Amino acid sequence: MTEDDLFEILDPVLSTLGAVVTGGDSYQQPLLDVLRYYTRPVRLSWMPVVGRALSVVAIVRQPVDVGLTDEGYRILLRRLSMAANDRFPPWKALSIGLTALVLSPEPIQPDDDTAVQKALGRRSRLRAVPLALFRVNLGQEAMAMALAQGPDGLFAEPEAVADALTTRFRRFVPLLPS
Repeated sequence: MTEDDLFEILDPVLSTLGAVVTGGDSYQQPLLDVLRYYTRPVRLSWMPVVGRALSVVAIVRQPVDVGLTDEGYRILLRRLSMAANDRFPPWKALSIGLTALVLSPEPIQPDDDTAVQKALGRRSRLRAVPLALFRVNLGQEAMAMALAQGPDGLFAEPEAVADALTTRFRRFVPLLPS
């Protein structure tokens, strides 16, 4: 599978939710390559400034200096949150619900779901709040994922991406203890 095949899976799913595709960013320091953003405005409350949020799905390449551990994923989520803060300023939306899809050349292992879940469980103090983390290996057609609950189901992108990817990518489910 190629990146274009992945975009063909995601584009129709996210466009039905009202998300708009925008180009990515490339950062040298800290190292981060965002291939594409999908954005959708979200209304959190009736208040004009405080009530505006943005749902962002970011497709990134796994940086070579970030490990495949829960701490490595925390570093990656922090970098991606800073990139989203930079790309989408506060006057566009005060809060950002972030869904991260990481394209990794390393094979998906059975314990990767645990690592991404631990990374997603820790919150940062940035205005971008990670709601989902997907690690995808296109060649292996496998993925690991973790989802968090957003406020009142206003951020539908994590579940929509999960549903779209599970039809094509396999997951390693841990064996039940005997």
